[in-house]
Amino acid sequence: MPVILINPFTVYAGKEAEFLSLWDQTGAIFRGAPGFVSARLCAALDQQPPGQTAPFTHVNVAEWSSAKAYAAALTDPDLRRLAGRYQQVCTFDPALYQIIREV
Repeated sequence: MPVILINPFTVYAGKEAEFLSLWDQTGAIFRGAPGFVSARLCAALDQQPPGQTAPFTHVNVAEWSSAKAYAAALTDPDLRRLAGRYQQVCTFDPALYQIIREV
């Protein structure tokens, strides 16, 4: 069953360039992983509609063929090396979701 990874980030001030470099490096690793389908990185708009706020600076939305494929990709040694560097530039909170409705 396909799964969606949603990973919200709060990038520390002055660290966006380093964050984007890390995300690009992570994407290169994931692109080669079995079961990876796609990923998009979204950045919050500075101007939000009245009454709305963006709780995160960036959100990654990725599709994987299965939770097992995603879990296997996390064991890549290069990815583990990058994980520690993310902690120096942002907070993050990844989780897997399943699609239950579409419009």
